[in-house]
Amino acid sequence: MEQRRFHRVTFSAPSDLIHQDMTYRGRLDNISLRGAMVSADECIMIPPGDTCTLSIRPDEKAPPIILTAEIVHCFFSMVGVKFVAFSEDAEQRLFELIKTITPEPDRLRNEWEVVLAHRAGQQEG
Repeated sequence: MEQRRFHRVTFSAPSDLIHQDMTYRGRLDNISLRGAMVSADECIMIPPGDTCTLSIRPDEKAPPIILTAEIVHCFFSMVGVKFVAFSEDAEQRLFELIKTITPEPDRLRNEWEVVLAHRAGQQEG
């Protein structure tokens, strides 16, 4: 059953998944405003439901985008994650990154408005 509310965009970039004392070096396979698929050369041993830090390096010049992610699916060397927290300007940088690669800019803009409205609702409460 499809649970995604945000469209995924194929995108390959170096990434690290950090869980407890273990760092898994890998690559993004796809990304959205609220999740990603990450693959590694080794078996990723993080149980679904656990949180980890995801570091994305879209290019060599910029600092990595750092997110807190929850493991949704885990299959050998691939994991599906949903983003649960963002460091500093990571959420805005993620939006700017996806804006440069999405084939559906209008859809992305609508999704971003949903994110901003949700954030505004949380700040009021």
